[in-house]
This record gives sequence, structure tokens and C-alpha cells, in this order.
Amino acid sequence: MADVKSESVRDRMKSASDRIARVKRLDLLARGVITLGGLGIVASVLFIFLFILGQAWPLFREATTTKLPPKAEASELRGSLVLGVDEYQKKLFGLLPGGLAITSTDSGTLDRLEVLPGVAGATVTAAARNATGTLLTAGTSDGRAALLHLRFQPQYEQATLTDVSTEVRIDSLVGMDPQGRAIRLVDGRERDGAVVLAAVAGEREIVVQRKGSEDALFVATTLYVGADETITHLRLGRTDHLAAATDRGGLYLWELGEGVRLVDNRSLAPAKVTALAWANADISLLVGDDQGGIAAYFRVRLKDDDPEPSLVRAHVYTKQSAAVVDLVPSVRDKSFLAVGQDASLRLVHLTSERTVASLTPPEAPIARAIIAPKGDGVLATLTDGRLARYGIDAPHPEISGRVLFGQVWYEGYPDPQYVWQSTGATDEFEPKFSLIPLVFGTIKGTIYALLFAVPIAILAALYTSQFAHPTIRQKIKPTVEIMAALPSVVVGFIAGLWLAPRVEEQIVPVLLMFVLLPALGTSGVFFWEALPHRLRSRLRPGTELAVVVPLCLLGGLLALAVGPAIERLLFGADFKGWLSAATGLIYDQRNALVVGLAMGFAVIPIIFTITEDAFSSVPANLTAASLALGASRWQTALRVVLPTASPGIFSAVMVGFGRAVGETMIVLMATGNTPVMDWSIFNGMRTLSANIAVEIPEAPNGGTLYRVLFLAALLLFAMTFVVNTLAEVVRQRLRERYKAL
Repeated sequence: MADVKSESVRDRMKSASDRIARVKRLDLLARGVITLGGLGIVASVLFIFLFILGQAWPLFREATTTKLPPKAEASELRGSLVLGVDEYQKKLFGLLPGGLAITSTDSGTLDRLEVLPGVAGATVTAAARNATGTLLTAGTSDGRAALLHLRFQPQYEQATLTDVSTEVRIDSLVGMDPQGRAIRLVDGRERDGAVVLAAVAGEREIVVQRKGSEDALFVATTLYVGADETITHLRLGRTDHLAAATDRGGLYLWELGEGVRLVDNRSLAPAKVTALAWANADISLLVGDDQGGIAAYFRVRLKDDDPEPSLVRAHVYTKQSAAVVDLVPSVRDKSFLAVGQDASLRLVHLTSERTVASLTPPEAPIARAIIAPKGDGVLATLTDGRLARYGIDAPHPEISGRVLFGQVWYEGYPDPQYVWQSTGATDEFEPKFSLIPLVFGTIKGTIYALLFAVPIAILAALYTSQFAHPTIRQKIKPTVEIMAALPSVVVGFIAGLWLAPRVEEQIVPVLLMFVLLPALGTSGVFFWEALPHRLRSRLRPGTELAVVVPLCLLGGLLALAVGPAIERLLFGADFKGWLSAATGLIYDQRNALVVGLAMGFAVIPIIFTITEDAFSSVPANLTAASLALGASRWQTALRVVLPTASPGIFSAVMVGFGRAVGETMIVLMATGNTPVMDWSIFNGMRTLSANIAVEIPEAPNGGTLYRVLFLAALLLFAMTFVVNTLAEVVRQRLRERYKAL
């Protein structure tokens, strides 16, 4: 019998031991799964961060330059007055005294030589090239000028580029100097059939020949500089502006409208202008001097009431190591090539003021230099007949820290500003990638949403947890939490198409509601508290809502009723007109007020749920002790419950902040998405998240806009990370402060 009992005990112990072993194995497995899941989440977040960073980082990568071995020499173009190349870098061309020479970059041999028709023994003495290189201007030794039009056509064999054919069309020569003197400076432009030719034969006079259409006759105009000055540089900006520089540092700018008039004349002395060019789009005038200085000028109205634009020096660039002898604009973007007297070559971007690349000087002095049309290379003919070639990989020259986060003076703007405008109607557009308006819009929309949501959510949670009867609480909390399940796109749709027009129609009543609803609702609470306790004790729980809710509805109806009368009395029956006239603010239909209401509606459930849980977690003995010491329920709620639950309240507000910062669809649909920096509640804005949603369809993979959008996402990620980290630090300190309670 004893043996049986002993065996039974051993079996039970073995069974218990096996069971404990199984529990330990399960516990170990559970611990491993939980640990793996936690590490997986951390790894996923880290991967997302690194991926976003990896996509944005190339924006700040330095340009890569390579000095390429020349395929052939350029001896056939020695002495060329201008230099150009096709976009495939197959044909190199230049204007020689004998005409237009086109050579092959592969072999260096002369493909063709086009002589100007009707030149009658004269030679080409001056030449100019537009930024694209497809329009040349030639001035002759007998005082005439003509435009030369080039067209390049790629030739393919089995989808492989084999050669480029060239078409040349030369206009008839136009007499520029009545005395038949040799032209020493010339430039020409053609646009929509209108042609402008400008030439200098003497020292201080410029002859301008213009015609408005192909069939019209040229009309001559003579312009003069100062009596003691000699013109050294001449550049046409499209067909409507003419710039000239003199040997005494003078800079002249004429406007070629219906009449020709001098719009600016200034002295840059003691510096002397040694290079003059219009940047891509012919809006900004680039000026280089004998001291290595480079600056960009453009005309703009500095004030709205200015009678006409002023010429301003908008950009100043890092000095060249020697006198600037040439400035060559790029046709691809706002970059330009600065050529120094010491053969230094720098690729600079007009807007970002960034030195994109500094090229290794060639072995011999530079005769002419150009940027390849695709912006992927620089070619320079040397005085000894050789050709220097450089490969350039600069995918994002327009980006710098100043462009992204600083004020930049853009073309057409009266002063440096923060501007986001990523695309334009033409390729000549100056992209604007300032992230500051987007950060500002994100903060603005979040603040207005929290101003609406936080008081309502916290007070509702306080009422639900501390004052409402359990039966009422069981209905209120699930109802509010269901609000969180409403898709944000639905909220944004309703706000943008239904709420915004009605707020615009009833703006004064809506503003009155912000005063009347809290006032009448609070008076309802005081009225309820003033009722005799014996009467209140006989009423069913939640009856107080029968007093407060009707008074709130009454406040809304009262605002709608008296709002129009107040608008007529105070604002002349036109609040929007008064707002514009009195304050200069413009009322946009989809504005921050609508966004605050809609996004606040979406944030309320999150803040309410977390806050109500924090209030409900306050130990009952604290509230009981407060009530036992004679404090009222309101005093207990405000002086005991609220401080004790403050860590949870703070966490709720921060979670709501994160929800509002990352909101996309509501902001996208309920605001005008205009990236303006204005705190007015009646103006719209554009947030980082909404900007990503708007711009991503227009962003080519790997392009500047594409990577800037990833940078915006990285900034949004960093904002939420920093806010959440600070929130956790504050929450821990609050917990330490009130843990003794």
C-alpha cells in the first residue's frame, strides 16, 4: 500500500514537473515572440527612417566632375568668336571670320563651312550666341549683321545614335552702321516673328534694328552711353531689354518697348565689367568684373505702388580667383559657367548661389567655353587649338540649405522670401523649394485643431468620468470612440464641400457661436447646481443634459438669429469686405477655421479616450478623502483629480498633436493648399503631409522634387519624434511629481 502511495506521489510530482517545464517552455517561447515583435517594430521604424534619409540625402551630395580625354582637337575652330555644341555633343560649331564652321567632336574634322550670303568679301568681326546655341548673330567688317538659325537632328541606326545632322538657315544681312564700319559688338534675338539686332561699331553708340513681324521693315534706333565711356559688352535680353557695359564700370539697361527708353544707369566703379550675360529665361542679368566679383541683377517693383520696376542686385556669388572673362548661361536650368582669366572654371547656380562644381583648369589658356545643353558637361577650346572636356554629374544644383530653410530673392519678388512653388508653365521657371511655409502650415493647422479639440475633449472626459452617472458614461464613451472610426477622407469631404461654404455664408454667426455656446452651456451647469439637492436627487441620472443641451442649441439658434443684424451693424453687412479693408486680410473659403473644426473633430476622440482613462484611473480614496474633508465635486475634480491625472492628460494631448501633424486628407480637402505664412484664421495653408500628397504625382523618380518630398517626410518624422520624446520626458516628470498622491 505504501509503495502504491509512493508511486502515486512520484507520478504527481513528475506530472507537476512536466507541467512546470511546459509552462517555462511556453513562457520562453512567448518571451521570444514578444521580444522579436518589439525588435521588429524598432527595426521597421529604423528602416523607414533610413530609407527616407537615403532618398533625401543625395540633395546635399557634392557634384561629381570628371576631366575627360578629348576625342579630337578643335584646331578647325581656332579663332572662333563664339562656340556651341549640340545636345548630344556630336557637333561643335563656331563663328569664324570666314563663316560658320561645324566640326565633329569625334574626329575634329570640319564637316561644313557656311559663308554668309551677300557678304561680298567682308569678314565676320563680331558674334553672339543665345543660351540654347541654336541662334547665332554675326556682325561683319562692313557694318552689317545677320541671324543664323541652327537645327540639329539625331540620326539613329537600330535605336543607336550614330550621328547628328545640321540644318542652317541664314537671314539676310541688315545694315547696322551707316558709315560701314566694322562691327565690334553684336547681339540678336527672334521671338514670335519679331527680330531685334543690336550692334556697336564706334565707341559710345549702339544701333538697334527692330521689326515686329517677318514681313515688316526694320526700324533703326541709336542709343548712346556717356561721353567719356567706351562700350565693352552688349547683351540682348529676349527682344525687350538691352544691357551694355562700359570701360569705366558703367552699366546701362534699356527697355525695348513701343519706344526705347533707358530704365537704369549705374556705375560699378572701381570695378570694371569684364563679363555680361543674361541667365536662362533672360530675366536675371549676370555681371562679372575685373576683381573676380559676380552678381545677378533683375528688375522688380519693390513696392506695389512703385510706378515702374527697379534694377536690384539680388545675388552676390563667391569671387572668382581672377578677373571674370566670360559668363556662360545653361539652357537646362539657372546655372551658369564662370570663366576666370587664370583659366579657372566654376559652375554656379543662380538661385541657390551655390558653387556646384569647380573644374580643374586646363593646361592652356581658354579661348571659349560652353555648358553642354543637357548640363552634363563643359567644353572649352584652348588657345593652342586643343579641346578640353569635362563630365559633370550635378543632379540637384538648385538645392542648398539656404534654399530649403532660408529666405531667397527670387526673380520677380520684391525681397527675399520663403516660397514653395515647385513647378511652372515653362522650362525657364525658377523652382522654389522652401520648406518653411510647409512647416509653418503644419504648425498652424495643428494649433487651430488643438485649440478646438483640447478643451472639448478634456472637459468632456472630466464630466464623463467624474460627474456622469455610470449608465450615462456607458453610452457616452463608446459613442465618442466610434467617432474615431470615421475615415478622415469623409471628414475632409464634408468639411470642404459642405461646411466651408456654409461657414462662409454665416461667418459672423459662426464666430458668435464660439462665445454663446460655452456661455449658455456653462450657465446651464450653474442652473443645475443651483437647484435644491432634494429635487435633483429625485431626477434620473443624466437629467442635467436636458438642461445643458437645450441651452447650447439655444446659443446656436441665437447666433444664427442675431448674427446678420450684428454683421449689418458693425461690418456694413459685409464682413469679408470689412476684413479686407480694415485689416488687409483676405477671407478664403477653405481656411484654417474650417480645418480647425474638421481636424479638431477627428482629434477629439483620441484625446477624450486617453484622458477619460486617466481620470478614471485616479484612486477612489483620493476623491473620497477630498469629499470627506468638505470639498465639492468640482473642487475635487479640479484640485485633486486633474493634477493627479495630468501625466495622462499630457500624453493624450501629445497623441492628438501627433495625429493632427500627420493628418493629410482633411487638410488636403478642407483648405486651399496655398503655402502662405500667415497666422490669420481666415487664410488657408499647406502642410507637409498635404504637400506630399499633392506633389508626388508630379515628381519624377530621382528628381529634385521627388527628393525634396522625401526630405519633407523626414522633417515630419523628426517633428513627431522630437515632440513625442519631449512629451515622454514631461510625462515622467509629472508622474514623479504626483506619485506621492
